[in-house]
Parts: sequence; C-alpha cells; structure tokens
Amino acid sequence: MIPALRFRDLEEAVRFYVDVLGFELQRGDLAEGNISVRYGDAQLMLESAAAAFYGTAYNQAIRERAGTAGPNALYIEAERIDTLAQRAASAGARILDPLAERPWGQREFTVEDPAGNWLTFWQSLGGG
Repeated sequence: MIPALRFRDLEEAVRFYVDVLGFELQRGDLAEGNISVRYGDAQLMLESAAAAFYGTAYNQAIRERAGTAGPNALYIEAERIDTLAQRAASAGARILDPLAERPWGQREFTVEDPAGNWLTFWQSLGGG
C-alpha cells in the first residue's frame, strides 16, 4: 500500500519531504502533479490538489478538501532517528511531539507537513 497525500502547493510539499525530512525522489515531477518519494521502506505519493488527471467529480472533491487540516497520521520507521529529528528541527519543521523514549520500546517524534498531516518517525530501542 502506498498512501497518497494531496497538497495545494505541491512544490512546497516536495521541498518539505525531500529537503527537510530527507525523502528521496523516486519518480514524477511537478508538471505531472504526482510525485513518488521514499524514506527507507516507506513510500508516499505526493499529489497536487489542482491536478486534472481524475474524473471531474473526484477532482472537485479533492479541491474541496485541500487546505483543510490533514486528518492523516503516518507511522514511519527511521534509522538514525536522532539525525532526522535534528534535521527537521533545524529546518524549522513544526515538531508536534519531540523525540522521546516510549514505554513500548521505541524512540519517536512527530512532525507536521505543510498540509497538516502528522508523521511519526520511530526507531526501536533494541535497534541501532
């Protein structure tokens, strides 16, 4: 399964995911309105809310939802979580929950993307 997240400003979203969080571009471009990014084993589709590659009714529904706080919360395993948390903070990302150890044996932190989606990055305390 590959989640698709939609943004009013796709360029801003790509900058956030690639430059701030360190995701890698896999395919697509801004002109297409559909870009695949990857972080470790996690893959996401970033899409423009203004694209017209779906049917008329579906595109209208997408546009109506764009700009509202994203209801999505994604849980992404991350190696070198200290480096990632520092990178996000240094870039001015909105950190909702700072890096901390959790009683279930993980270290994690939560950041908000430009559309209001929450991304929780985690690393097992047992793994390097």
